Amino acid sequence: MHKRIAGLMASVGVVMAVTVPAQANAQPLGDVAAVSAALQSAAMPISTRTAASVATTLSRIAGGAPRYNYFPRSVHLVEGQAQPFLYDTAAADCLPSGFGSDNYSVGIAQAIAGPAVDESLPVPIIAPGQVNVFFSAMNTAMSSPRQADLLEVAWVNLSTMASGRAPLHQQRPADYIVTLSNTLDTGRGTVVFVVFGSVLDNTSNGLPPCDFAPVVGVVQT
Repeated sequence: MHKRIAGLMASVGVVMAVTVPAQANAQPLGDVAAVSAALQSAAMPISTRTAASVATTLSRIAGGAPRYNYFPRSVHLVEGQAQPFLYDTAAADCLPSGFGSDNYSVGIAQAIAGPAVDESLPVPIIAPGQVNVFFSAMNTAMSSPRQADLLEVAWVNLSTMASGRAPLHQQRPADYIVTLSNTLDTGRGTVVFVVFGSVLDNTSNGLPPCDFAPVVGVVQT
């Protein structure tokens, strides 16, 4: 478990070190506290549930939970294909009581590298050197363009060392599952992405936001 936590945080750190200002090194901590400290040092919008979400994500991976075979119906690809991120992420303790002990949301991150065409986007053409990153939060009902979802993506192009950071928002028509996205000008090459932050469920009736463990993807553009 410790090695998996270290590996996850190392992947996140590769991207965040390039896209946020350097900060003083924190003293080493143990287990979930170390995860929480690492996320805070990366300037990510997190809560006390984020470290628990990391633990839930790692537990699912270590337990061999099958990956979700989910593709949003609001994504209408007529050219190109989606590339899944390296693993499914999770957000702990954010679903109604009816889910019992499984009251976590699974997050599915994917990317479409140009050239591609997605007819559901405001600008359908994803040009070469652009990537549309989209994230679906399972078991959460429709998002709203006016909702204050705090989901972000950071990226670094390993071929050019260009980098950036941007919010994910509702570009596509509202679907039953919250799906947020953004089209990024990454340039051509091998691009590493980290999606992190929270999603709100507009039917949650006072439930906390779903604060997801960071999820990493590697995309060839």
